[in-house]
Amino acid sequence: MTNKINCIQKVEISGLWNRFDIIWNLNSDVNILAGVNGSGKTTILNYVYELISAHKNPDLYAGIIKVIKLFFDNGSYWLCEYISENDTIKNIEKNTRNNYDIALETHEYSIKFFGIKLNELNNLLNVDFIGTFDNSLKQSEAVKKLSDDNVNTELDWEIYHLQKKYLDYQLNISKRKDAVIDESHNIKEELKKIKYPQTRFLEIIDNLFSETGKVINKDKNQIEFLLGDKEITPFQLSSGEKQLLIILLTVLVQDNKPSILFMDEPEISLHIEWQKKIIQYIRELNPNVQVIIATHSPALIMEGWQDKVFEVRDLIVEDNSKS
Repeated sequence: MTNKINCIQKVEISGLWNRFDIIWNLNSDVNILAGVNGSGKTTILNYVYELISAHKNPDLYAGIIKVIKLFFDNGSYWLCEYISENDTIKNIEKNTRNNYDIALETHEYSIKFFGIKLNELNNLLNVDFIGTFDNSLKQSEAVKKLSDDNVNTELDWEIYHLQKKYLDYQLNISKRKDAVIDESHNIKEELKKIKYPQTRFLEIIDNLFSETGKVINKDKNQIEFLLGDKEITPFQLSSGEKQLLIILLTVLVQDNKPSILFMDEPEISLHIEWQKKIIQYIRELNPNVQVIIATHSPALIMEGWQDKVFEVRDLIVEDNSKS
């Protein structure tokens, strides 16, 4: 078994809502999870992300899932199992007429790693999750310390952190350019290859924002825009523009490394023409990213991704006795 990991190969879930089991054999490039409201697509997406990210919170899914296994393409896998027990507490509440018992279900969980642990995975693989809604930002201590008063929503918060990653990305690009100049015999081609993702990112953003007249300000190290002579920060963009910027900038700063990108209903704020192109652009900026999307939108698959769609109902296993 090699330590190298490029993607999730398979997801097995037992006891989803105590109703059915799931087996999902994933593609290494694009996976689009579809289903009616309440079918479980967002639950599956969120749980897989929570389990493999550094910010995992398995307690969120106690009582929803009994067992989940994640299989990676290098042969390693993880198993998370919930153990529940009913504790009856008598007379915990009373009303004027009756005393009654309340049954509380408590859960414990165990996560077992076979072949690779969480910290090892984080060193080998980028894992990102992109949500949808531009909700107001809760005023945590971290938010209060920000110097930029324009960071008011959850999407602003994402952009704020991505700007820092973008600066680090540019520094890494500069170091590679210097190394090529010092060592390579084919400097022009090597420099072009190094610069391509960033150049393509700037082209894509300018093209998608062209209808509103916005272009990226190429004289700035951070992402800022020009609308005619007026300077615009990314925090002044619309919700859809912010979300598009977040998606593409997240993929760019993955820096062509093996990565997994989770997206939950990205279509909600995106123009239909942007929806049609977004998967193509993601794969252009990082061919090594595994995309996992939960969606209702047919527009996302219009540009040749129909064979990447998985209906939740088709993943259900009739026979619960799996090995």
